[in-house]
Amino acid sequence: MKTKSVLISELNGLVGAVGDKFESDEEGDAERDFMAARCPERLEGTVRSLPTLGMHLLDAISEGPLSLVALANRSGQLKGTVSKHVQRLVDAGLVLRSPIPGNRKELSLSLTEDGSAVVDVHRKLHAEMNRGMTDFLKRYTADELALLVRVLTDLLASEKVGVRLKPPN
Repeated sequence: MKTKSVLISELNGLVGAVGDKFESDEEGDAERDFMAARCPERLEGTVRSLPTLGMHLLDAISEGPLSLVALANRSGQLKGTVSKHVQRLVDAGLVLRSPIPGNRKELSLSLTEDGSAVVDVHRKLHAEMNRGMTDFLKRYTADELALLVRVLTDLLASEKVGVRLKPPN
C-alpha cells in the first residue's frame, strides 16, 4: 500500500498533467471543429476565431437583453474586457446594441439570428462534453465519486497564498 505522502505526490503530478492536457491548443481545435460542423457555413470562420470568453458572453446575452455593465457583473469580468469582446461580437454580426429608453448612458445588448445560431451550437458542444464526462465517470462507484467531489470542492474553495494552497476552513 502506498503511503499518504506518495499518494499526495502522485495527485500533485496528476492534477498538473490533467490541467495541461485539457488546456492544450489541440483540444480547442476539436471543440471548434465540433461547432463548425454544426453551424451554418457562413458562420464557420466566426466560430473558429471567436475567443472562448466571447462564446460565454454570447450565452449570457441569450438569457435576455442586458446592458454592458450587467453583462460584466454576470460574467465576473472587468467592464473594459467585456466591452472589448462585445465590440468583436457586434463586428461579427452576432450582437446588436440598442438604446435603453430613458437611459442615455447605457445600451441594451441582444443577439442577432446569427448570434443565436452560435449560442445553439456552443450549447450542443457543452452537452456533448457533459455526456462524455458522464460516460467516463460511470465506471466509478458512488463512494469514489463522492470523495472526488469532496476533494475538488475543497480545491476550488482553497486560496493560493504565494505559491502554496491554503485549505478552506
